[in-house]
Amino acid sequence: MTRGRVYNKIYSEEDWNLVNPLNKELMEDYKAELKQNQKSEGTISQYFADWKIVMLYVYRKLDNKYLLELTKRDFRRYSLWITGDLKVSNARHNRLMSALRSLLNFCEDDDEIEYDINTARKVKGLRKDPVKDIVFLSNEQIMKLKDELIRLEDYMLATILMLSYDSCARKNELFQVEKECFEDKERNHTNIVIGKRAKKFPLLYFDATKECAELYLKQRGNDDLKEMWITGKGDNKTPVTLGTIYDWFVEMSNLLSKLEGKKIEFNVHSLRHSSLENYSVGEHYMCKKLGKEDCLLLEDLQIIAHHENSSVTSSYLKDKKDERLQNLFGIKITT
Repeated sequence: MTRGRVYNKIYSEEDWNLVNPLNKELMEDYKAELKQNQKSEGTISQYFADWKIVMLYVYRKLDNKYLLELTKRDFRRYSLWITGDLKVSNARHNRLMSALRSLLNFCEDDDEIEYDINTARKVKGLRKDPVKDIVFLSNEQIMKLKDELIRLEDYMLATILMLSYDSCARKNELFQVEKECFEDKERNHTNIVIGKRAKKFPLLYFDATKECAELYLKQRGNDDLKEMWITGKGDNKTPVTLGTIYDWFVEMSNLLSKLEGKKIEFNVHSLRHSSLENYSVGEHYMCKKLGKEDCLLLEDLQIIAHHENSSVTSSYLKDKKDERLQNLFGIKITT
């Protein structure tokens, strides 16, 4: 279950308008605190979506009480509702509970808010889900998916797919991209985005992204929105939420599965792994164009990925130990 799907499943504008205004005020106060601490817009957006889920639950199930009056039992019921009714993963459950605890920690620490004990801290998180194997997509698969999206005239998805592949960007970084940077055909980078640990940098993009972006912006037409990713048409265009981007990659995963005739589950993070791997072995289409098919050095990949050290970058690549042993001794290793 994705973040966007959870949010869309329970959100109702009508119900949201009836949520306790005191609870909304707490959200706005903490949002201002996060902005003051220079948290990225993507992080704040994620928190806000998660807080809305708990506030809607309180409105529907707990008589719209003031959040600071809820008991440990109330928070336990919320925890059970997340897993039972929403059927989210353990990891998603823990993120929702973490967002709630963070909000209450803020209330506990604020001298102007009368709240002494964050009872949500007493509700334990769930055991982590088993770690899934990373799905690496080949350059051929990514280009095949891009071509199919263009054939379907889904140019926005084609653009975000290729921008992800070119730049190795994280979801939150893609979310911050603005339209203006693609209107200059000579340009090869986006506006400045804020990544992990408040690092600031542009995302690089190349020919395939430019091709898709040109088609997308022509299809989109004129509007006053600065955001690159939107929903709606005409006067009803609005920027998408961060969760929507996750859902787009699920949609593209399903489309590639149909094209390949087998189940292929990938997400934004898979593209980050795939991009670095394909750059590392010279398979990325830009390596071939630049005549660097031998591969990019690990230090180069570290810069592209905006990692603190090369060991982190190395962990994003395929484990090639068996391949090296096979080449060394001329044998075949099967698993």
